[in-house]
Amino acid sequence: MTGMERVPMGPPWSIDLIADLHAGVLPPEVAAQLRPRVEADPEAREILQALDATLEDLQALPPIPMPDHVAARIDAALAAEARPSAPVVSLDEARKRRNRRLGLGGAGVLVAAAAAFGVVLAVSPGTTPSSNDAQPAPTTSSSKPNAAPPLAVKESELGSAVGDVLKAQNFGPLETPDRLAGCLKGGGITSSGNPLGISPITLDGKEAVMAILPSGLAQYRLVVLDPKTCGPDKPEGVLADTTIKQR
Repeated sequence: MTGMERVPMGPPWSIDLIADLHAGVLPPEVAAQLRPRVEADPEAREILQALDATLEDLQALPPIPMPDHVAARIDAALAAEARPSAPVVSLDEARKRRNRRLGLGGAGVLVAAAAAFGVVLAVSPGTTPSSNDAQPAPTTSSSKPNAAPPLAVKESELGSAVGDVLKAQNFGPLETPDRLAGCLKGGGITSSGNPLGISPITLDGKEAVMAILPSGLAQYRLVVLDPKTCGPDKPEGVLADTTIKQR
């Protein structure tokens, strides 16, 4: 309640309101106006007296000791909280301890790591690595499998890509359905539900994303978007938009 609120009218008054008045939680200006009215009402006065009696009974109760197991848990938690935290050990110190336990010197650790991961050992100036030194792992174009290049499509032959795009749900540089929805909105294209298929392509050599949308009975709507420019209020981001019959 705020000072702008009026004092509740009564009688009768709710028990909750009388309890709030008894507990002293009402704003002082409201309580000052409400108390004489409540005390003048016989039913409300009885509730106040019952609350007074209950409060007196509670205050007269002997103190209840805390159970021993609860006290022990609290003491243990406080002791743990007050205990100093573990000392901070540097990474280098931790590695030295580990190496001592493994029986390896600094050079042994480096050689083992180089052998395991194909890392080239640093050689100090003026020295030549022997034939036993770790050598760099050969790097070839086949070290990592390359992702398949995007499907190359000509604008005059969009229908030829339908079969491949229908198999995919790859938003590519658009990343999310929300981004796709924004690009479609920018081109004034409405569509219900998710695309039937979506995949990155190149349209006449330009990076793009092709989406296949439902378009009525036995028809597909093919939309090609420029991921760098498409978005809400950006119609220039739509590179192609055509409808074809399903095969």
